[in-house]
Amino acid sequence: MNKVRRQIVRALLGGNKSFWELIRHQDGDLPSFCREVEALLREGLIQEEGRTLTLTSAGKEIAAGEGLRELQLLRCEECGGKGIKTVGLFAEVAEEFRRLTTNRPPAIAEFDQGYVEPENTVARAAYLYMRGDLEKRRLFILGDDDLTSVAAALTGMPEEITVAEIDERLVDYINNLAKEKGWSNLRAVKYDVRKPLPDEWKQQYDVFVTDPVETVPGISLFLSRCAETLKGAGCAGYFGLTHLEASRRKWHTIQRILLDMNLVITDIIRDFHSYLLEREGFIAKNYPLVEKAPVTLPAPELNWYTSSLFRLEAIDQTRPAVTGTGPEGRELYFDDESYATLP
Repeated sequence: MNKVRRQIVRALLGGNKSFWELIRHQDGDLPSFCREVEALLREGLIQEEGRTLTLTSAGKEIAAGEGLRELQLLRCEECGGKGIKTVGLFAEVAEEFRRLTTNRPPAIAEFDQGYVEPENTVARAAYLYMRGDLEKRRLFILGDDDLTSVAAALTGMPEEITVAEIDERLVDYINNLAKEKGWSNLRAVKYDVRKPLPDEWKQQYDVFVTDPVETVPGISLFLSRCAETLKGAGCAGYFGLTHLEASRRKWHTIQRILLDMNLVITDIIRDFHSYLLEREGFIAKNYPLVEKAPVTLPAPELNWYTSSLFRLEAIDQTRPAVTGTGPEGRELYFDDESYATLP
């Protein structure tokens, strides 16, 4: 039994689970997960029961033979496994952030948007603070549908926050909030990541934050643009990466790209981000996962799409992998592993 199959069976030892719940209990990319569920159904080890999946008697026998036990959920409920609590100032930031962002622009598929739960955005700002990457730091944020810039500005700590964002709705929204709150240290600028980085941003920032697309050309482009903004050794970067649309082979490629750019990984926090993706809309728009799943999918009943938070640090002046014009077209956003991205 491979790892993904063991994880599926182990989760089902605790009782019926929906397809969406099972995604949260395994480490595979979505194509691998779908293949394993299909194989388990075909082999009679699991079966559909209403809108859930359950182990058959044959599946339970296999589980016993593999020495598998019912999955125990050991993740800290208070911090959600992040290792930080949003208390004190950050509790105040969380309350104000929720109030300020109730009328935020909705996510749209054109720019591969899908923002994280508001608590995750504030936790991200808190993590920057905990690692010494917020106070009097100059922040560069590439793409900000999560509104990390707003959470950071609410702390009153950064010296400067520049948001580079292609979506004019978000540019206007962030700038209007900054004007309303009197934040002279926050500005948003319309920028297309496929265009070379403006000279005024090069080697000017202490920290970058981005949530890149997960194709190899896409993430190489996003991280290159961000790396080019860093002043030099000791500067930090943050980004999110899933295991759902990025296989371990893709992770291997990404890590090599980072090393070649003089960036090292200092921290990885699994499932730090939980995304507020569409529910009924996800089914209605027929995302690739809906087509490829081995069962008929109902609308998700939980926020099933997660990503890990990576922290990077420059060991020297960075060497971006891409400096010229980036690739055009949907290949920037979509590849064979992009099951939760519209082609």
